[in-house]
Amino acid sequence: MRKAFFSLLASACALLMFGTSHAWAEQDADAGGAYASKLATIFWGIVGYTHWPDGEGALRVCLSGDDRHSTTIRRSAMELRHRVITLFEPEDAVGACDVVYVSGTGMEEVGKLSRLLAGAPVLTIGDDERFCDMGGMFCLLPSDGRGGEGSIDKVAMNENVISRSALRINPQVLLLMKRNQER
Repeated sequence: MRKAFFSLLASACALLMFGTSHAWAEQDADAGGAYASKLATIFWGIVGYTHWPDGEGALRVCLSGDDRHSTTIRRSAMELRHRVITLFEPEDAVGACDVVYVSGTGMEEVGKLSRLLAGAPVLTIGDDERFCDMGGMFCLLPSDGRGGEGSIDKVAMNENVISRSALRINPQVLLLMKRNQER
């Protein structure tokens, strides 16, 4: 089931980015950032199966934290012609973001960010298990559980936060994530 889930997300990402050059993924893989590239692929897979109430178009992707994962997300978002915003304070996200990605280095104010975005149509994704515990929607977890260079072992989700959001996320993806999370 886990392989099917990641295959589904990878396929979604491939369809979403069909026709782009993927230079960001090649650069990160060449620089030893295979984990960051896989994280970005799964990130865009989740984004690709999410529908916002105000329709389609370029997304405002907000980044909190500054590490190789955020750098990979930033580069891929710009290539996909989405607007990239760096969050310096949680308040900066209110009304300015469609997607918020929080890396491990940006975890200090996640609780405040979660409270500010509660119920808003903002997709929140982080790379730390604490992120879901603190009100984030999706957590991309490495196999070693500490953000190391291992592969992504699990994608966790906070069903309560997702259900209160105005976003619609493909129910089949949510079912696969729930099964993956229970393992």
